[in-house]
Amino acid sequence: LVPRPAVAIETPTALRGSTSIDPNWEPFNATNPYKESWCPKAECLNSPLCLPCKRRHFIIVSTARSGSTTLLRMFDALPNMRLAGENHDELHYISTLTSNLLNHRPNLLKHPMDKPTGPFMHNTIPKGSMGCRAQDIIHTLNPPPLDVQLNKSINMEEYDEGLILGFKTVRLHQSGWSGNEAAEYIKTHFPCTRILVNFQTNVTHQYISYKRTFNHTEGEEYLGPTMERLQSINKFQQEFHKSLPGMSILVDLDKWSRDVGILNKVAKWMGYKNCQFEEIVHENNKGYATDEETVLSVGENCVYPLQKDYKSFGGN
Repeated sequence: LVPRPAVAIETPTALRGSTSIDPNWEPFNATNPYKESWCPKAECLNSPLCLPCKRRHFIIVSTARSGSTTLLRMFDALPNMRLAGENHDELHYISTLTSNLLNHRPNLLKHPMDKPTGPFMHNTIPKGSMGCRAQDIIHTLNPPPLDVQLNKSINMEEYDEGLILGFKTVRLHQSGWSGNEAAEYIKTHFPCTRILVNFQTNVTHQYISYKRTFNHTEGEEYLGPTMERLQSINKFQQEFHKSLPGMSILVDLDKWSRDVGILNKVAKWMGYKNCQFEEIVHENNKGYATDEETVLSVGENCVYPLQKDYKSFGGN
C-alpha cells in the first residue's frame, strides 16, 4: 500500500469555533482573582461548575521557522512557569467541543433555563463553563514531570496551583479562523492569558529555512508555503495580536534575535521582576539541533511577585 499524503483539514465556515452565546445572559459572578496582575481585562464568566480565570496561561503563537522553539525554551526558564511544545493544533480541535453545540439546533449553550423534557432534555449549562473543559485538556497535555506524577505524597492539583501554564503553537493560522475569530476563542475560553505573538518580517529568509529544513519536495517541486503564503500568515498574526489589546505582545524574529533586550521587555510586560536574559539561545539551528553551548540564565533574583491566593475565591 502506498501511504497517502497528509492533508490539511479545512474547517467549514459554519463551524469556525463560534463562541457567542447570549450577551444578555449574566454569569453567576465575574470576580477576577488576577485583575491587578496577569489578566486585568479578562471577562471571567464564573459559575459553580467553572472558574475560568482561576488558571493563568501563557501562549506563544508563532509562525514556523521563526524562532518559536527558542522562545519556548527561554520563557520556560522563568520562575513559576511551565510551558509545553507543539500539540498539532489541538486548540482548534478543542474549540469544536463548543462550536459543535453552538452551531446545531437546539443550541444547548444558549439559554439560562432548564429543559426538563424532550429528546434534548438537560439542565442549564452555565455560561462560560466550556472554558474549563478546554483548559483541562491543555493542562492534560502539559502535566508535571513524571517523577512528580509518581510521587504519591504530592497532590497534583496543589503542585500546579500557583503555576502559569502554557504552550507554543505554529499552527493557529491553519485552524480556518480569521485572526479575530481565533482571538475571540482565546478570550472566551482562556480569559486569564497573556500571549506572545511572534513572526518574521524577512519572509525570504523564512522561505529558505523552510526549504532547507522540511521535506516539502518531491523531485524538484517545492510543496511548502510560498512567500506570498508566508506574508498572508504574517497578516493573520498581526490581526490576531490587534484583536487582543492588553493580552498580547508582538515581536519580530529579525529584531529580537539581534537584541535580547526585547525579550527582557516581554518578561517585564508579563510582570516579572529582576529578570534578565543575558543571551539568545539558538534552538533548531540548521534544522532541529539543541543549543547546548549557550548558558540560559534569567538572574538569581528573578521573581514573579504578583501572586493571588485564590483559595478564598469562589463561584458564588
